[in-house]
Amino acid sequence: MNEHTVAFIASDRLTHANLKKNQSATYLFKEDGAYKGCRLYLTKTHEEKDSPLIEKIRRKKYKGIGHKDNTESKFLIYFEVDKVLPLIGDGK
Repeated sequence: MNEHTVAFIASDRLTHANLKKNQSATYLFKEDGAYKGCRLYLTKTHEEKDSPLIEKIRRKKYKGIGHKDNTESKFLIYFEVDKVLPLIGDGK
């Protein structure tokens, strides 16, 4: 979204239920190959149910009426990035 905000797509399952109880999350991003990447510490700011933006940003495209992913609700969940640390170490 921008350098201070990220968004993830989630189904109405365990991850979505957990975020209703605890607005904090951690996401580990690892690049292909060596141990490169980062850890994102996040706080949920808001969400959108069945947002049209979901189809624009998702990598996988699902076709066909009745496909499992076309029938269940999806949530676009926005997070503020609180802290970014390297994949390994404490960032010092």
